Amino acid sequence: MELPGPVYRFGRFTLDPSNLRLTADGANCALEPKSFRLLQFLIENRQRVVAKEEILTAVWEGVAVSDNALTRAIAQVRKALEDDPKEAKFIETIPTVGYRFLASVEEIRADSSTRKPKGSRKPVWAAVAILAVVGMVYFLNTRTPEQTALQAVPLTAYPGGELYPTFSPDGNQVAFTWNGDRQDNFDIYVKSIGSETPLRLTTGPEMDSRPKWSPDGRFIAFARQLPGGKTALMLIPPLGGAERKLAEFTYVSAQAIGLVSKEAVAASGLSWSRDGKWIAVSGDFGGEGTDRIHLVSAETGESRPITQPPTKDLNDYEPSFSPYANELVFERSPVFSAETLYRLSFDDNFVAKGEPTPVYASKLRLFSPSWVSGGKELVILSGLAGASVGGSVYRLPATGASELTKMESFGTVVNSFEVSRDGQRAAYSVGTRNANIWRMELGSSKAESFIVSTKREVHPQYSPDGRRIVFYSTRSGATQIWVCEADGSKPVMITKMPNGIVGSPRWSPDGRTVIFDANITGRFQVYTVSAEGGKVRQMTNGPRPSFSASYSRDGKWIYYGMTEGQASPQVWKMPSQGGTAVQITRKGGTAPQESLDGATLYFVKPTGVGSLWKMPLAGGEEKQIADAIFRSNYAVTSQGIYLMSGPSVDLVNPETGERKMIVKTKTPDLGLAVSPDGRYVIWSQIDSIGSDLMLVEKFR
Repeated sequence: MELPGPVYRFGRFTLDPSNLRLTADGANCALEPKSFRLLQFLIENRQRVVAKEEILTAVWEGVAVSDNALTRAIAQVRKALEDDPKEAKFIETIPTVGYRFLASVEEIRADSSTRKPKGSRKPVWAAVAILAVVGMVYFLNTRTPEQTALQAVPLTAYPGGELYPTFSPDGNQVAFTWNGDRQDNFDIYVKSIGSETPLRLTTGPEMDSRPKWSPDGRFIAFARQLPGGKTALMLIPPLGGAERKLAEFTYVSAQAIGLVSKEAVAASGLSWSRDGKWIAVSGDFGGEGTDRIHLVSAETGESRPITQPPTKDLNDYEPSFSPYANELVFERSPVFSAETLYRLSFDDNFVAKGEPTPVYASKLRLFSPSWVSGGKELVILSGLAGASVGGSVYRLPATGASELTKMESFGTVVNSFEVSRDGQRAAYSVGTRNANIWRMELGSSKAESFIVSTKREVHPQYSPDGRRIVFYSTRSGATQIWVCEADGSKPVMITKMPNGIVGSPRWSPDGRTVIFDANITGRFQVYTVSAEGGKVRQMTNGPRPSFSASYSRDGKWIYYGMTEGQASPQVWKMPSQGGTAVQITRKGGTAPQESLDGATLYFVKPTGVGSLWKMPLAGGEEKQIADAIFRSNYAVTSQGIYLMSGPSVDLVNPETGERKMIVKTKTPDLGLAVSPDGRYVIWSQIDSIGSDLMLVEKFR
């Protein structure tokens, strides 16, 4: 009978696989079982590069997990070994391939002379059994939430989209947002757990969203999108009845990126204080141009700000009060950029005690924070805005953390999350969205699906010679820039940007370079890459987001939008080879494009439903061309300007503003282009979208 395998010594560390122990100078170093097995596997295969796929197969034993699980385990091992990845002593990263264990290792094996005679095997078996039991107890006591599979069952399965569940105080009912059987408008509904038919609470033409149940169960607060881009904070009894408006404000973040529309649930989250006297809401109440967290009295509608972003390009949103103490967490970030979660404490009168303290800094978006474990932990969603219809669920200590612990059971398309007051139940929304690129020959009326996948295909742009199309896609699992032939064939990925969002590609006039934006540094910046792929060059590097870039017709300049001290962006330009930037617009603008003769600049003002404008580049007043446009969806041609303003492609005369519908579409996504020969128009549209609510019992 063989004794347990070798013990490994390297530096001041000892790894004892039989006892599941890693020690440093005799002191225990905490490691989760998978991280321990990962370190053991790398040591056993030291001095060679071990591919990620090999590690995942060996350590996770065939269980399908994402690269995030491996990245997290590597980070935990490095932390235990105090190993700096930039100056690695133990674990070296081989980019895009895998990892290699670097240190010299001494193996210590049991001396065969110490083995007992044949008649004395029982003690050896007993020792092995004891070690196995100790290992199993260790494993069971150190299982993380992501290793404990939580069983979810459908709570709703209605057509359309069900979002933003919120539990009644007793946890037996759920209020939510739904766009109804006909998918024509978002309203507030209530459903008892165990029953099928929901009760519809709101019936007006406005879009209602983000419900939150009061602690005493008497009211449901929700956000209502009003005409003109305003948002109202409303109250309604959970059995229906008279509504009451508490406050009116502007949600600047949604206005700035053009998300105020029938197709977008744009409001930030709401949260009740634990005494039920106040509702925390994000918005601009005083016309300051910045979203702040305000407390609104549930009785009088009186409001007062409780946060103040340090600069005007930052916004505070997604507030969440603890049900256990007078504490609040919220998110702070520039529009559509990396976010930091903050925590703020209050006295009994809900006056802030000191300044907010950071809890977690992310390069991704954060949303739907919930307090769990008696206020000791938070559950939060994190994901890539634009990459899918949601993100993944994570835990983190309420006092702060440098890393999140992923809850693998929930997947990667969760778009809202709520935990009941007693922590026993969780409800969340999971969604699907399929956006594809469509094409129509101008002069005909027949549109056809053109560049299609089960993921998101957006922002198509023809090359100047009309032979290729650039677009961005999530088909690889992350947003990256792709190039294909003009007929949609032979797609090739030309960027491999790490993390974050990559998008808005456009061609240089000579067709050799693609310009795009990405937020891999935490804020959107402008980059270029060869149309054949290769090294990426960063063009902007300012403290504020820069995005939606295009070249001048002569290729000498790069135009782009940048937020400068306020949420609304302005158009800037810089030399195409790099250099000092110059501000062009003064009253707002983004998504700039030159006219064909290079004399006029077109741009979008994204506030509200968006509008298209023009101004002479030689100097002069700006002029509005169209009063409604979806995001940056327009193309400048010799026939006029093609644009999307909802479910249609229109042709606009830039001189008179006369508008003609060319083709009806489904809900638009980002991107519109016309082939240089004027034969085809292509655009991106959402072909299917929906979400359902799921319920987890015994969430703890």
